[in-house]
Amino acid sequence: MVDNLNDGLDNMVLIQGRIIWGCEYYGRRLSCRDREIRTRTGDMSIHRRFALDQNRYVIDKMNPANSGKGYCHQGTSEDDRHLRERVLMVRLGDMLDKLIINRKAAQKYPITGKEYQPFNEESHAILEAILGAIHSSHLNTLDPSLSVWHKSDGRPRREKNGMQDFTSLSLFRDDVESLLRDLYGDIGNEALERVLCAVFTIVREFTRYVRIDLWKEHSDAEERDYSVGIGVPEGSGLSGSEWRRGMVAGDDIIDRAREVRANPSAFSEYTVEFVKALDQHWPGMSKFKVAEDEVVE
Repeated sequence: MVDNLNDGLDNMVLIQGRIIWGCEYYGRRLSCRDREIRTRTGDMSIHRRFALDQNRYVIDKMNPANSGKGYCHQGTSEDDRHLRERVLMVRLGDMLDKLIINRKAAQKYPITGKEYQPFNEESHAILEAILGAIHSSHLNTLDPSLSVWHKSDGRPRREKNGMQDFTSLSLFRDDVESLLRDLYGDIGNEALERVLCAVFTIVREFTRYVRIDLWKEHSDAEERDYSVGIGVPEGSGLSGSEWRRGMVAGDDIIDRAREVRANPSAFSEYTVEFVKALDQHWPGMSKFKVAEDEVVE
């Protein structure tokens, strides 16, 4: 295992099951000490992770949960890199469907009368932006064998220090991190962290305009955390206005949690998980609101 990959993606490549350093990776070619080396995918020490079933759906030999999630069109590349990207696209789309509920009413086909759910443009727009960020990072150029030799345990590495780490947007980010580490290898480098930061920024800014409740949920959690000292710079203190904003944000979170409990199917699956986290880690907030509801009734 490699303990430190801080040299970045450009200085690392897997050749015949070994990590080779001091090389620069350009697409599928390596330039190292003025020599060109190609990865020998036919070598038995490197096993293909992905394959196609009889219907051309991708099979993931390492993680069955990914199998059947991506379709490879006839005539397109069937190498591991391409099949991995097909899985990535579908899995990300599934996660975004959990986050961005399709609020369009069901429609019917004019001839058959069969109902169908209209296309979710908001979710697809975010998907395209995220895929663009991932491809721009060149993660997709990594040898798929890295994910075999550096298998992920499926757990995100980000520490959870406050309420903002359990919001719908943060839970989505955690799932994206787990997916990227699964598909590209649990190599723990700074490049992956930068990708995750870009993904979170994209989703947060999109939701500000297409799902403001998700954006506000996270912003309220940040305000509430700050009011109790989380994120306050060392040596600094809170102003009265900052404390008051935190108290108001906390009340808004309590109200949101009450609405979610009353009708969970109307909210994102991630939002339902956020409320469960509130009940687990901040039971005082939940108990206070339940008691208040009982008095009102």
